[in-house]
Amino acid sequence: MAIILKNAMRVELDPPSVAAGELRIENGRIAARGSTGEASAGDEVVDCAGCVVLPGLVNGHTHLYSALAVGMPAPRAAPRDFLEILSHIWWRLDRALDADLIETSARIGALDAVRCGATTIIDHHASPNCIAGSLDRIERGAGDLDVRVVQCYETTDRHGRAGARAGVEENRRYLEKCRERRDGRFAALVGAHASFTLEPETLAELAALAGEFDVGIHIHVAEDGADERDCRKRFARSLFDHLARSGVLRAGSILAHGTHLDAVAAARLKDFGVSVAHNPRSNMNNSVGYARLADFTCPVMLGTDGIGSDMLTEAKFAWFKSRDANGDVSPGRIIGMMAAAAARASEALGVTVGRLEPGAAADVVVTDYLPATPLNGENLFGHLVFGMGPQIVKDMMIGGEWVMRDRRVLVCDEAAVRRRAQDESARLWRQIASLPD
Repeated sequence: MAIILKNAMRVELDPPSVAAGELRIENGRIAARGSTGEASAGDEVVDCAGCVVLPGLVNGHTHLYSALAVGMPAPRAAPRDFLEILSHIWWRLDRALDADLIETSARIGALDAVRCGATTIIDHHASPNCIAGSLDRIERGAGDLDVRVVQCYETTDRHGRAGARAGVEENRRYLEKCRERRDGRFAALVGAHASFTLEPETLAELAALAGEFDVGIHIHVAEDGADERDCRKRFARSLFDHLARSGVLRAGSILAHGTHLDAVAAARLKDFGVSVAHNPRSNMNNSVGYARLADFTCPVMLGTDGIGSDMLTEAKFAWFKSRDANGDVSPGRIIGMMAAAAARASEALGVTVGRLEPGAAADVVVTDYLPATPLNGENLFGHLVFGMGPQIVKDMMIGGEWVMRDRRVLVCDEAAVRRRAQDESARLWRQIASLPD
């Protein structure tokens, strides 16, 4: 049986284009577009009534474990800088996570993604008191919503050599699992927190692991100036040189933020085949500054860094923050960041996502956005930033299976999931409060 979306206004991000017509979906893939032929008995025909149909969006960098942080009590002392934001808030939260909380966080994060039109998440996980098997629990949570996940464990030396070794081993275990399975739904990278919490020996182990499995390393880089200062103090060299010597800068690696990389380092990244994940809302929230995107010639992806998975809103902030910082980004670059996240996820998963072309995974978002003004490839940016938002997401399918119809999630009892999450988040907050400083 096929699913035919007729009277659709199909939007592509790479390159930006808009075309009226149909989509035919069979066996979890897009089989045809344009004129798809006559429907057969048993085919499901959906009339999109001229509304926009998008490829499933991709979150280029996030932390699903933060999904239960919404509304949590403020820290005992107000953080004065980025390092205190980490130590007073996020490093306390990740220490409080257990297996059930990890799974619940992933389920709520995936539910948020579905409601906002994101079908794939590139996640960076940390739970230092529950490392072994943690990535499987994320699979279980996000898998309930059918969302695709490219993930890793955030290895760090913050908790001593034993903690670092456990992080390396969780990455290895999950890499082996994904290599054997190759299902197009879950994939692995090698995870690292940031240079300033990693010893050279651990970085070398992570680089060796990435080489062994021929994957990239997902790591925070220069989110705050402390990363560069630490590197200069400990190693008497720049952060860029340290990462290059350590083997972190390799094809397929994702450098989250890059906010404090200088223009020379930012320009040189293209020679290593890495991508940068830009997270404007998080950077603004943490007051760490603005990554000057004009300096980066490597692919730059759009991510949320744990502030949900609303990629349409993130695109708006990327544009407005760029304008506020003297306008160094073109409208096309904003769309390009959304497309770059899809391209990177496609490489990891081994299946094409983020496109509405024959052969691509049928990850499709049907909206109720019927433009009041002309919509074409030239002005798509204006509609994405000034017209569209998460409220337009009406139906979603992943792998050719409906996940949401008429804004009703089909793959889980959403009310029950949210009630359970309320209980779990209250437990998480109590555990955070009980942790020693």
